[in-house]
Amino acid sequence: MKNKLLLIILLSCILGSALISSLAWLTYTFKATFYGIALAVLVITGFVYFSEYFRRGKERNI
Repeated sequence: MKNKLLLIILLSCILGSALISSLAWLTYTFKATFYGIALAVLVITGFVYFSEYFRRGKERNI
């Protein structure tokens, strides 16, 4: 269940960014805010998975 929820969140960030960029009537401020939030979500998700990967790698060696 956790992986499905994460996949939905990541896809909505990526596809939402593509949709937002194609809408000309939105203000630049809204677009920049959405891009910033989407980028933060993707970076935080990446950091979490990298930390879990390195933590599991160290536990296997012990």
